[in-house]
Amino acid sequence: MRPYQYLCGMKKVAILAVSLWILSLTACDQDIDLTADWQNIPVVYGLLNKADTAHYIRVEKAFQDQNGSAFLAALEPDSIYYSDATVSLLNLTTGKSAILQKVDGALDGYPRDAGDFAQLPNYLYKVKSNALPLSGGDVVRFTLDRGEGLDKVTSECTVLDDIVPQGGLATGSKLDFPSDHDVTFRWRAGDEALIFDLMLRIHYEEKLAGDPNVHTYELEWNMAKGVTRSGGSSTISTKVFGLQFYNFLAENIEARPDATRLLTSMDLVFKGGGEAVAEYISIALANTGITSAQEIPVYSNLSEGRGIFTSVVETTVPGLLLTADSENYLQNAEVTKDLNFQ
Repeated sequence: MRPYQYLCGMKKVAILAVSLWILSLTACDQDIDLTADWQNIPVVYGLLNKADTAHYIRVEKAFQDQNGSAFLAALEPDSIYYSDATVSLLNLTTGKSAILQKVDGALDGYPRDAGDFAQLPNYLYKVKSNALPLSGGDVVRFTLDRGEGLDKVTSECTVLDDIVPQGGLATGSKLDFPSDHDVTFRWRAGDEALIFDLMLRIHYEEKLAGDPNVHTYELEWNMAKGVTRSGGSSTISTKVFGLQFYNFLAENIEARPDATRLLTSMDLVFKGGGEAVAEYISIALANTGITSAQEIPVYSNLSEGRGIFTSVVETTVPGLLLTADSENYLQNAEVTKDLNFQ
């Protein structure tokens, strides 16, 4: 990634929440000329989830090196991090505020991916959720004070409320994936959530002939991406063709005659993003394809600089199973019978 690395979502407890619209933020921004006279250009990415035990925000700066390669400068932490910046969050709804602590993300279990940028330290700004409680509907203001008399960089977002699955989905529910027609999934979400992903996490066990051990595996199937509301309704729905479930398993599990497998459970994960995420994707999609502009316009909801400060939400329905008909199809259909599910 160049000329700087984006934050691709922050972990909730020990899980990195990544979705279509977060991954899309890794597109390179070509609007900053790194060979021009030096400018202080902040680069900020923060994703607030009220269910997180801690909130992390990445704050960096665009850079240039008048005497050498920008890629060599990227390896120097001083080139990409502010030395004395102050990052704060203010819950405008409750009046509660907090100054975030500058931490090395690697020490918190979040190492930086290998690439063009210095991996250590991996500076992030952190506040524990009990120091800044968030509820759905709260409006939160981000402020970056870079010092040196520069204007403060600000942004605001509304914290997203919970997603509520519909149709009686609960732990122990059975999902049916008929091979010849669609399955409809429905959920409710607050007005501030505008775009959604739906993912199925599939857990299975595998035993190989001659091996006394049972091996456990997990697959993640992105069933639907970029789902939007219809007519402003609080109920959102999407359809998935049932055969895609079996095709996904066939494409991601090796057919081995010496293996027997058991699908033990599935987790259905709903992810939602706010206005900033929806705007970013709308701009990107409007400028793709053969009729698009040569460069995708840069979207940022900061008062200055590049980046995005917004809210996300994730709801998981764990412990789902297959119906008897879907189990039978998994075991005997031409597309999956060689996977030897029992």
